[in-house]
Amino acid sequence: MAINSLKELNAEEFDFWKALHLLNRAGFGGTPQQVNALAAMGLDGAVDYVVDYESIDFEQVRADDFDRNIIRPATDDERREIEQARRNGDQEAVERLQRMRQQRQAEDRRQMAEIQKWWLKRMVETPRPLEEKMTLFWHGHFATAFRAVEDSYHMFMQNMFFRQHATGHFSDLVYGIIRDPAMLRFLNNDQNRKQQPNENLARELMELFTLGEGHRYTEDDIKEGARALTGYTFDDDSFVIREQMHDGGSKRILSQVGRWDGVDFCRIILAQRAVSEFICGKLYAFFVNDLGHSGGDGQRQKDARGFTLKLAKVLRDGDYALKPVLKALFKSEHFYDQANVAAVIKSPIQIIVQAIRTLHTPVRSLPSLASAADLMGQNLFFPPSVQGWNGGRTWINTSTMFVRQNLMVYLLTGRRPDAYEWDDEGREFDAEHLQEFLKSGENGQPDVRQTLEYMVRFNLGAQPHADRLQTVADFVSDRGGRLDHETMIAVLALIAAMPEYQLC
Repeated sequence: MAINSLKELNAEEFDFWKALHLLNRAGFGGTPQQVNALAAMGLDGAVDYVVDYESIDFEQVRADDFDRNIIRPATDDERREIEQARRNGDQEAVERLQRMRQQRQAEDRRQMAEIQKWWLKRMVETPRPLEEKMTLFWHGHFATAFRAVEDSYHMFMQNMFFRQHATGHFSDLVYGIIRDPAMLRFLNNDQNRKQQPNENLARELMELFTLGEGHRYTEDDIKEGARALTGYTFDDDSFVIREQMHDGGSKRILSQVGRWDGVDFCRIILAQRAVSEFICGKLYAFFVNDLGHSGGDGQRQKDARGFTLKLAKVLRDGDYALKPVLKALFKSEHFYDQANVAAVIKSPIQIIVQAIRTLHTPVRSLPSLASAADLMGQNLFFPPSVQGWNGGRTWINTSTMFVRQNLMVYLLTGRRPDAYEWDDEGREFDAEHLQEFLKSGENGQPDVRQTLEYMVRFNLGAQPHADRLQTVADFVSDRGGRLDHETMIAVLALIAAMPEYQLC
């Protein structure tokens, strides 16, 4: 088999376990019943169902879901009032107006926390998981942090923008991001004017968003690109071009000369072959194997590179349409190869949402889950830099492993690590659904050994080592050999403590 080819998986090989792999990677996992339903669709049907999610009914995000006016430009009357107070030396009035501004900022921070919880809840509840998974991908790719933007509604607008184009055309994302108020503020393009060009957005557009570091462009290209983006700013929630600040002169970008503006800048970049290869490399790390390009043996890196180049051609041939790329990826033999199963380290958001969706635990407390994600290194709407989250092995250290294990105990039992034994949250978790479809043994009960083997494999996402199975079997044997409710919860906690549980 040519492991780096786009050859489709044999349809007859698409079974329960491959459907589980698809659901874990293209979304956030699912219950055994959901995996069974996906497997019954067959390879083509399952992939089409996951990728063509628009036909699945789900509550649409509306622009009025959150308050757009907490942070707003001062009105003419407000500006005149503060100018008059300063001219008159009325310090009391100045301080009163400043307190009003600080109160709005505090309210905006509270709304940002509400938006965090809203998105986390949406990821848990959505019947269209790829939509939210890709929105999360673009949030990490076009990374923008509330801490610098200081406007929760602009962060919400950007989130809606990523969702709108989640599986559309990458080119639309590029053209749109240079008009996005959150990004314009985050990278200081609202300060980019012809008298003093600011290079931040031009640099990151080429280096982090499209071409990749060091590919094709020079420092002169960045400087000229910054000139093309002069005057690109926003007024309240709307993108505007300040013509008096825009440099309309001739520019040379990637060897092309003309009176280029921001749209031209993006068009010239998107004509470069390196863009498709860079984006498909990031999609590969996100969906297939996050060590394929940067780790492992030389052959694995070669296979990853070969597969990425073939995906990149699909992206170019489709004029940057993402759906054909995702379908080719999710149907390929390469995606289901054993070397790529349980080969991606779960992000903090993945481990939280997948645990809830797969085990069907209670959500418990959204603020607690958001706080746990932050402690594990992924605070939604607060990426650490414009590079986003590094992911991969950076998710794992002694501190985050401790939080990951406490998180799973909390979801399974409702017990927080800092609470007394009787002080738990939410309703009790019923694990019975995890073994409902297994064949019954004596007295109409599932065979214990069969159930344990299934439980370990289902939760680890791959065939476990015999030692892991024996560890769980010995544990159950020590508890009397019966899979009652308490033992099932304890088994799940034991599986969640295994290093392999950190992979999907």
